[in-house]
Formats: sequence, structure tokens, C-alpha cells
Amino acid sequence: MSSYSILVVDDQPDNFDVIEALLPSESYRLHYANCGEDAINLLDKFDPDIILLDVMMPGLNGFEVCKRIKLMSQWQGVPIIMITALSSKEDLARCLAAGADDFITKPVNGLELTARVNSMLRIKKQYDRIQSFSKLQRNNIHSLANNLNEIRLDLAVGFPNEFNSPLSTISDNIAYLKQNVEKLSLANTMELLDASDRSVTRLHTLTQKFWFYLKLIVDTPVPSNRDLSIPRFIIDRLLSTRFATMPIPSELICEVESAKLAVNDDLAEWVFNELLDYMLDRHGDRTALQIQGKTIDNAFHLSLSKHPQRDNSKSNREMTELIQFNSSADENSELEIGLKIVKKIVEIYDGIFLMSGTDRADTEIYVTLPLASETASMTGLQLGLPTIAKQSLS
Repeated sequence: MSSYSILVVDDQPDNFDVIEALLPSESYRLHYANCGEDAINLLDKFDPDIILLDVMMPGLNGFEVCKRIKLMSQWQGVPIIMITALSSKEDLARCLAAGADDFITKPVNGLELTARVNSMLRIKKQYDRIQSFSKLQRNNIHSLANNLNEIRLDLAVGFPNEFNSPLSTISDNIAYLKQNVEKLSLANTMELLDASDRSVTRLHTLTQKFWFYLKLIVDTPVPSNRDLSIPRFIIDRLLSTRFATMPIPSELICEVESAKLAVNDDLAEWVFNELLDYMLDRHGDRTALQIQGKTIDNAFHLSLSKHPQRDNSKSNREMTELIQFNSSADENSELEIGLKIVKKIVEIYDGIFLMSGTDRADTEIYVTLPLASETASMTGLQLGLPTIAKQSLS
């Protein structure tokens, strides 16, 4: 197929034949309109890169057609070359005043026509590049504005609540120690100091998560075909680290299939670590927690929930009851930074993140991530949720 589309507007078909003979068909696709009205109506159909427009036509003349096209934002960047038998300076000035980018006088010379068309094509390509860059910049600005709004909302609503709790613990313990230092036993004093130390550790962890979350928002990583992670290996390692000083509880069931994900290894570890921390901290290390990972329809499906044998009340619940994670739905209106990190990473890889249950004893999390395979798309993976979700948690 030829590269460039040219719309020739002339009420004389013979003139079109002349232009068709002068321009090589292997380089251009020529289209014809015999009047100005048809030319305007056919713009969307032919999507021209250049318009060759005759000046003297019945009905709308070339000047009027040129003015109307240049008023249409979609076609302002399309060069218009006026073809005219008029040669006075006043007539040529009218062509330019109407918005024409160039003009050719009749009879048309083949070398001149080719040179003018090629010149206008160079201008058109440059215009298209500028427009493409401008669109990209607008999208980037829009994305940045959305990210800044998200950060502003997090800072205003969620994060202060989460940082407040350990700070309050430290502050209250210090105040209590000051008032009762002479009355407290060494054991009681150490208990207060240990509680404060745990709160300091919590603050340190929250700060690290906070800065990592901001980095994800402001400097979102771009998925690469070199991204690769193995969830079973990562989850086994995380569990071993967490239970390094004690056996893994028999109540904790981990059934994760072998799979390779098209997800950066460090980011995958963040996801699995935050999910495990959230569920184990919320339910307790000895909870009847089930971790299940399956490969279904070119995606990895991970669910974390109470074991169905220990929680029959939810065995028949439809997955359509799952809600997308929303911080405002939490009973205590607290923002879980870890889950915000998980949600952001999953979004980067066009996966799915769902969460049900706001009660501490009734939480279930469901995540999908793309597989590292030729058939699994690195970006733009879209999955039909209800059937897959039910199957993965059955």
C-alpha cells in the first residue's frame, strides 16, 4: 500500500488524470473530489496527508474550501497546495490569506508538483511529530496531576492515622514513665520500654513503606520483557524467614503452583510480603490461613483467606461480593500503606486486586498477575473476573 494519501479537489476530472499521471502511484494514494462540499465531507474517509485544491470551482471556490478546512482542528495540520490559473500577486496573496501552505500555477509541471508535494510532506511529518509529542506531554501532565492528587489525598486522610498510632503509644508511655518512674518496678518499666521500642520499629517500617509508595506513584516503573519472578520460591522464602524461630503453624496451608511471572522480582516480593504481613498480622500467626496460587487462563491467581474447612460460613459465598480495595471502606478509616503498595504494583502490570471483608476475622484478598510466556501480554492483560475468581478459590 502506498505511504501517503493525497486528496485532489477539482471540478474537471481531466485535471485529476493529469496529476495522477505526474505522481508515481507507488508513492501516493490519490483520491478525487469534484467539488468543495464533497471534499469537506470526504476528509474523514480519505484521511489525506496533503490536499491539492483547485481555486476556480463552481459553488464553493478554492479559497472558501481552504478557509473551512483550516478552521477544523482535526485538519489544520494538513498542508493545502492551491492549484490556480491565476498568476497575479493579488490572487496568490488570496491563496495564502485563505490558509494555503503553497500554490502551483497551471499548467502543472511534473517536477514542480513532485517537489512541492515532497516539501509539504516533510512539513506534515514534522507537524505530526510535534502533535504526538504534545499529546504525550499532555498525558504525562494529566497522569502527574492524578498522581499528585492521590498523594495529597493519602497525606490528608490516610497516612496521618497510621503514623499516629505508634507515635501516640510512644508519647503516652513516656508521659506515664515521667509521672510514675519512682513507683514502677523494673519489670513494668521494661514492659513500657519494650512497647515503645516496638512502636519505633513500626514507625521505621511505615516510613520505609511510605517512601516506597511515593516512589511508585511519582516514578512508576515500566514493565519490561526481562521482568521475571517465581511466586512459589518467594512465598516459601518469606514464610521461612517469618517463622525462622518456630515451626510453620499446621493451621497455615500454602498451596502455590510453580509459575513464572512477567513481574520484576523485587516488586513481586513486595506484593507477596505485604499480603502475608497483612493477613498474618491481622489474623495472627496461628490463624487457619490458606494461601493458594494457581495458573488459569495465562495468568497467575493468588488468594489469601481463612481455610474453608475452618470457616464454613463463607464456603458458598459468591466472588462477585468481592469489592475493589477502597481505603474509605475500612472500619477504622485507616489507610494500610502495604495494601496501597500492592494495589499500585498490580496496576502497573494490569492485574486485578480485590479485597473482601472489613472485619479483622473476615478478610480475603485476591490478586492476578501476568505470566512470563509468549502468549501472556506484558501489558494490557484483561481477564474475565467472576468465573476465574470462583475457580481459583474453589
